Amino acid sequence: MEELSDIDLRYDPSQDPDKSKNADVRLVARKALLQLLEPLAGFVLDSGLSTNELHAIFREAAVKSAAAKQLELSDRVNISGIAATTGISRADISRILKVSAKAPEKISDSQQQSTNRILAAWHEEPKFTGPNGQPAELKMYGRGATFEALAKKYGRGIPTRAVLDELIRAGAIELLSSQKIRAKASVAVERGISARVIKAFGDRATELLSTMLLNMRKPEAAKFIANVSDASILSSSLPLFRKELSSKGADFLAEVQESLNRNTGIRVSKRKKKDLARISVTVFYHESYVKDIKQRIANKRRNFRRGI
Repeated sequence: MEELSDIDLRYDPSQDPDKSKNADVRLVARKALLQLLEPLAGFVLDSGLSTNELHAIFREAAVKSAAAKQLELSDRVNISGIAATTGISRADISRILKVSAKAPEKISDSQQQSTNRILAAWHEEPKFTGPNGQPAELKMYGRGATFEALAKKYGRGIPTRAVLDELIRAGAIELLSSQKIRAKASVAVERGISARVIKAFGDRATELLSTMLLNMRKPEAAKFIANVSDASILSSSLPLFRKELSSKGADFLAEVQESLNRNTGIRVSKRKKKDLARISVTVFYHESYVKDIKQRIANKRRNFRRGI
C-alpha cells in the first residue's frame, strides 16, 4: 500500500469537495431527526396519542437514556449531569426517575388528542350518555345534548365539522340516516392498529435503531447492517418480487435459526452465564411510491342543516 505523505494528512476546508463534511453536526442531526420523526409521528397519531403525550414520553426517554449512559461509567446516577445534558430541570428529572421506578406516569386529560377527549366525555358524562350508560345517539346541531355541544365543550376550539370529519376518518363514529351520530369506539385509532401490532413495531424499531446508533457511536465495534436501495421497478412487477424476496428471506432466517440452535445447545457454566449475549436477526423490506396528486379523488362531504 502506498504510504501517505505529510501533505496528504493535512485538512484544507477550501479543498474539500464535500461541503457536508464542514456542516454543523447539530444542523445535520436536526434534519435527520425530522426525517426520522415523520414516520414516528404517523405511528403516534395512528395509535391515538397526541403530540403532548409524545413530548412527555420523549422527556422520560431522554432522562432514562442519559441515566443509562452514566451507569455505564459509574455506579450512580448524577441528576445534575442529566440536567446539563438534556436541559430538563433537576426537579422534573427526580420526578421522572421516581415515577418510572414504580409505574409509567399517567397522561393527564389535557394531554390527550382532542378527538379522544371528546370520545371519553361522550362515554362518561351523563349528559351525553343514554339510560344504559352507553354513548347516546346525538344530533349534529340543535339544543341540548348535541354533537356540536360536545365538540365545543371538549374540542379546545376546533371547528365542529373538522372534529366530525376526523372521527369519521378514524372510524370512531357513524352517521345515521336520521342525521344523528353514533359512537363506535371510545378511542380514535387508525384501522388495523392493535396492541400486538404496536408491540411488534416497538420491538423491531428499537432493535434496528439501537444497532444503527451503536454503529455511529462505536464504528470499531459496529454491528452488521447491509441494504440494497435506490432501486426502481415497475409497480406491476412488485407482487412477483415480494413473493420471491419472501421465499429467500424465509430460507435465510431458517439457516440462521439452525446456526443459533447449534450454539444454544452448548452447555454453559454458571460462571460464564454473565457473558451471554442475546441476538436477533431481522429482514425488512421497504417500498415507497411516487405520489400523483392528480389521481387523488376527494370524498364528497355530507352537508348538515341546522335545526331550530
